[in-house]
Amino acid sequence: MKQIVELNEQTRNQISDIEQKCEKLAEKLLNNYKTDFQTGGENLVVDLIRTIKGRGASENDVFKVDYESILELGIETEDDFFPNAYIPIWKCKQEMFHSVGYLTNLDIDSIEKKMMIMIEEMLADREEGEKYE
Repeated sequence: MKQIVELNEQTRNQISDIEQKCEKLAEKLLNNYKTDFQTGGENLVVDLIRTIKGRGASENDVFKVDYESILELGIETEDDFFPNAYIPIWKCKQEMFHSVGYLTNLDIDSIEKKMMIMIEEMLADREEGEKYE
């Protein structure tokens, strides 16, 4: 992740752009893979999560201290959610009396490739698990 100390409108637009691309990517990956996971009462979850100290946040909060956005991947059953992996996108922290941000240094194509590899691994693990049941 690259450190950003200039928290200005240009940075806000850059963060907004990558977060919006991640939301579209999450939707695309979910649509492409959800049927592969629907056996056995499981659902694939691919989502961009925005939080401040573990609570939901909005895209307008990107410069608030402890704001974090991650692209999350997991499995949901009727009762539980099992996180499998995540890619950090943006994080805002307080360091030495200044707000400092950290932005992923991956472009959207690299993020997509990484997510697809993780989903394929999850599918392979499921098939492996089904063999031994």
